[in-house]
Amino acid sequence: MNDRKRLLYAAGAAALLAAVALWRRDLLAEAFRVTALQLQRGGAARWRVIGEVALLGAIFLMTLRTVPARITPKRDLCIVFYAALLGWIVEAWGTRTGVWAYYTREAPPLWIIPGWILGALVIDRAAEAVESRFGAWLAPRRRVLYWGFAAAYAAVFWAFVLPAAPRLSSAAVFALLAAPLLYRPDPRDARFLLTGLVYVFCADFWGTTNNCWAYYLQGRLGGGIALGILYGMFLDSALVFAALKAARLTAEAS
Repeated sequence: MNDRKRLLYAAGAAALLAAVALWRRDLLAEAFRVTALQLQRGGAARWRVIGEVALLGAIFLMTLRTVPARITPKRDLCIVFYAALLGWIVEAWGTRTGVWAYYTREAPPLWIIPGWILGALVIDRAAEAVESRFGAWLAPRRRVLYWGFAAAYAAVFWAFVLPAAPRLSSAAVFALLAAPLLYRPDPRDARFLLTGLVYVFCADFWGTTNNCWAYYLQGRLGGGIALGILYGMFLDSALVFAALKAARLTAEAS
């Protein structure tokens, strides 16, 4: 029975990716065209696009393998709902204020929302594997790691956003994602934050280096991509954590 449920979960994740590809066939066709051109150029361009495709493939494979690792339908429906909702809110804020932009110029692009859903499910499962393997190392460090992340999130958020979008909506987004860190804090949740940082690094590295999205300072400062990735790591990890914590509290209350 569990094997059947895992198969259904994997099929559901694959179906969501396939649905996005079918819905936006124009983007898929353009991606194939650009990839083919880069491969034909040879040299560094070819190896770069091969690396990008390999990284994206690894992310997809990890998603299909990790999402079925735990079957909790009630909680998972909550994760899907909160990840989609918070993802849309933050994407709308970021793209409409110019903090970042997608190559399609959509604000926000709805095709990116499934990425938040699958990313939240992956981090939820992967964090348990991190706890299982590194729990003994984490145990005496949880409080420092948890509050260190919270402090770093605040510092990185405002250092990055103030020059671009010093407005009320920025303060609202900051508070929305900071609240779950401050409400009933549990240092054991450090595993979700650390897992999120690693996962988001991989996703943001892929997205920024192939220009799927770009942060406002790219092209203006040396190391702009690296700074954008750093910002994305803390913002996105805080967003996923907010979705996971909201899902947990909702499941506990029902």
